Amino acid sequence: MSISLHLLPIGEVPRELVLALEPGLSRAFGPLLRKVSLGLPMEVPLEAYNPRRGQYNANVMLRYILERMGGSVLAITGVDLYVPSLNFVFGLAQCPGRGALVSIHRLDPKFYGGQESLSTLLDRITKEAVHELGHVFGLAHCRDRECVMSFSNSIVEVDIKSPRFCNSCWRKLIKKNRCSKS
Repeated sequence: MSISLHLLPIGEVPRELVLALEPGLSRAFGPLLRKVSLGLPMEVPLEAYNPRRGQYNANVMLRYILERMGGSVLAITGVDLYVPSLNFVFGLAQCPGRGALVSIHRLDPKFYGGQESLSTLLDRITKEAVHELGHVFGLAHCRDRECVMSFSNSIVEVDIKSPRFCNSCWRKLIKKNRCSKS
């Protein structure tokens, strides 16, 4: 099961930043990722906004996106995301499924008072994109803190992990890939 993936900007997201994800995704997924293409930008769905929290419900956004897009989708947004049980999330995915959503809002060093750094931002977005797509491929969270599939509850945990799968998660990913071909 190699997939064709649509990268989809949601709201105000620099096109170049979305396109810059492709090499990291290709390195992480290798032959599992057949083709990556840029989809047409989509507006942020207003129904996902929670004025009491000042954030967007990631579940509502992902559902909105998948209702309007066919195929496998990785949506990238600049808005602050949450799910009802957490204060915020860096991203959300169907597990397994065909879609994932990543927010650059809390991945940006400027959010924490740091200097603008495109390389740091791209590194963080890539890790979270690979992580969420790992869920799309059916992987659960990993206990290895350096594995890209480890759960990140803070930016420090995002920075600690690698943009790659540990050996155990990679074997599971390959096994799931072989099983889905038959």
